[in-house]
Amino acid sequence: MFIVSIGAGKNQIPLIKASKELGYCIIGIDKNPLAEGFQYCDIKIIESIYNYHNLYLLLKEQLVFDDISAVVSRSYGQAIKTVAYLCQQFGLPSIDFNTVDDIIDKSRFRTIAAKHNIPMPYGFTIHKKDLHKLNTLSFPCIIKPIEGHAKQSVKLINSYHELCSYMKSVKQDTVLIEEYINGDEIIILGFVHNRTFYIYDISDKILNAKPYFVDRMHILPSQYYTMYNELQKLGHKITDAFALHTTPLLMECIISNNSIYLIEAACEFGGEYLADYAIPARLKSNIFKSFLQAITTGKVTLPAQSSVAAVVKYIMGPDGRLISYSMPKKNNLIHAEIFVKPGDTVHYPRNNHQRLGVIVTKGKTVEKAMQTADTLLEQMHIIIE
Repeated sequence: MFIVSIGAGKNQIPLIKASKELGYCIIGIDKNPLAEGFQYCDIKIIESIYNYHNLYLLLKEQLVFDDISAVVSRSYGQAIKTVAYLCQQFGLPSIDFNTVDDIIDKSRFRTIAAKHNIPMPYGFTIHKKDLHKLNTLSFPCIIKPIEGHAKQSVKLINSYHELCSYMKSVKQDTVLIEEYINGDEIIILGFVHNRTFYIYDISDKILNAKPYFVDRMHILPSQYYTMYNELQKLGHKITDAFALHTTPLLMECIISNNSIYLIEAACEFGGEYLADYAIPARLKSNIFKSFLQAITTGKVTLPAQSSVAAVVKYIMGPDGRLISYSMPKKNNLIHAEIFVKPGDTVHYPRNNHQRLGVIVTKGKTVEKAMQTADTLLEQMHIIIE
């Protein structure tokens, strides 16, 4: 039996490995013939993951429908559309192909969410030519593109003058403007199976200094685990509103005065090293395996709650050039990585792609995990000039 991996890049490897460990053969699809995940695949298809109709024909040539147990992806955006299309063709549980754009497009998502009483910050879309109509807008507010990820072009705006400057600097003609709510941000990782939403873990999210919304740290377990039931109900509302059948589901929320506001939701496992490193180390459980087992066997297995803490700490560098660094070694180190090479130009991050590196640690308490991360960062001796 085969599992089809839409994408075979580095980020896809944890999902591919989980499939292999469950005993499945892997069909990897990627336009890059040197994709790192291909080394774990039994069959390689070199094709863009966005060409879903061509991929269907290629898979149809190689296999009979009954050979495919699941079609999955770690990617975001249009890759989700390909998963939905192929699952529909092969009769596998997923998202309705006709509703994928409602989830990807932030404006359409908000419209449907409002009809189903899903609490979100007040927001609306605006075209550049209509900017003059906003001279009475309340500030501060948040501005973001209709589609996007990694906090690209997401910014806190404090005045009408700033808003006009922002609109001139972005390529998009239409953007989303949202009310700014001051509160604590959290990430809920989980999945939907048979129209039921399951929470896998919850993390607190610490951002860097505004105006840019760049993730600086993720802390598990969340201080808001006490709101588990309310967060699960929110996941059920999203599942019902968008008729989700079987899919990973990530929610980003803000908690303000004990009220939950959904910032974004996406049918993906998410990045930020949570699913790959922090959660497996903390809970000794793998969300990729749990999701695949739910799809292929119908059995949903969730990890037991744990007081063990894990921290994902991102390294923020100033503007300059990376000269050198050392890799740390310690028992409670889960993962450490520098994203650039010595000699590369680095910037203080304005989006998640511009961060310098990451350290993932664990400990008996959040304080101990954070202390370990700080100690290891000192040991790295990062020099930027």
